Amino acid sequence: MKIAFILPAIGKKTGQKYLRSWLMEPLTIAVLNSMIPDNIKREFFDDRIERINYDTDADIVFITVETYTARRAYFIASEFQMRGKKVIMGGYHVTLCPEEATEHADAIMVGNADRIILEVLADLESGALKKRYDGGACITYKMPDRSIYADKMKKYLPVSLVETGRGCYHNCEFCSIAGYYHSHYIHRDVADIINEIKSCKHKIFFFVDDSIFSDKAFARELFLELKKLHIIWTTQITLDIARDEEMLTLMKQSGCEMVLIGFESIESNNLRQMNKGWTERLGERDALIQKIHDVGIGIYASFVFGFDSDNEDTFKATLAFCEKHQFFVVAFNHLLIFPNTKTYEAFKADGRLISERWWLENGYTFGTITFNPKQLTPESLRSFCKQYKKEFFRFGSIFKRGVTMVKRTHRFMINLAYWFINILFHFEVDKRAGIPIGENLEEKKK
Repeated sequence: MKIAFILPAIGKKTGQKYLRSWLMEPLTIAVLNSMIPDNIKREFFDDRIERINYDTDADIVFITVETYTARRAYFIASEFQMRGKKVIMGGYHVTLCPEEATEHADAIMVGNADRIILEVLADLESGALKKRYDGGACITYKMPDRSIYADKMKKYLPVSLVETGRGCYHNCEFCSIAGYYHSHYIHRDVADIINEIKSCKHKIFFFVDDSIFSDKAFARELFLELKKLHIIWTTQITLDIARDEEMLTLMKQSGCEMVLIGFESIESNNLRQMNKGWTERLGERDALIQKIHDVGIGIYASFVFGFDSDNEDTFKATLAFCEKHQFFVVAFNHLLIFPNTKTYEAFKADGRLISERWWLENGYTFGTITFNPKQLTPESLRSFCKQYKKEFFRFGSIFKRGVTMVKRTHRFMINLAYWFINILFHFEVDKRAGIPIGENLEEKKK
């Protein structure tokens, strides 16, 4: 038996390369690879940077599917099925939309693959493949096998992705993770995480957890071990961690130089609408941000626009908020209505969805608004996201914040990363808008 792993691309414009800022190493593939018995051959095609060999001698094709890549994934699946290959699909989108995914695959894996992938392989070998396998929420692997993409690593950003846990204990209504893990968090063994870190080629790390502080006892144990390694790392957190100054200091001492915080909105009504009103109870938002900056940790601040209280004044106020705090980098994103989330169901019930399955729509492009906002038109929402993002990433702003970064940390690597990332975002703001999602990329790769 031979397996081909496929990572579908989101898409790209004719004559342009895949966006550099999206080219992170595909950790999911390395994790899946580690679960395959040694006697089974395997290969990997990264659709973002290479052509897929549809005539491969692989018997089985595993495709990992996100909502943005669903249409492309289904096209790839059909090409392999026409050639007599068995197609197995898994990933977040498959778990959110299992009935849809079943139409395009010989079998689907719902939830995490850890506990079911060997059953899938056994059923394939015996000719008794079932249409659906339910893995639930779990995390049991010890060491991802990155050898599967070793020959492609030079094309990825020089950052090692490591998963320390899965899920989040919050229940934000627009978030697909909340639905996927039912507001629970599970983590790996600390010793396994440390062993993986020691094995990685690149020594700057991104811990891909959605909320590493969902289990503070685990986080503390992990940070104490990381402190011994003298590495540089970043992850995603919620702002409330800054209330624990001892933990914040330990995080910095363990090598954390930047954190991604999903502020989502500075409007109280919006936070309540997305079931993130708990952030209002923090009260001292500015003070908590300052505490993070005072220990020398930069902030990647993420915002989502399109909720009912948003208008152009919201964009102006958010930009002023970001400039006041001199964030390392920001994301001004429009609300994305992920399928089978509470936000999706609410907007659908109100008749506000322009497209109920936008991820499969012919001609859909990155940045297209798929719902009707209350105070903005879809086009004005899209335009403001781009306009105010460009304002934050203008060269004058980059220079001013760069001076501030030197004061926050003297680590040369972090200051170099600051300039690389901000200049990259400066030039990619325009390139992101209008990328065709999920279309046939074969001609574009010639």
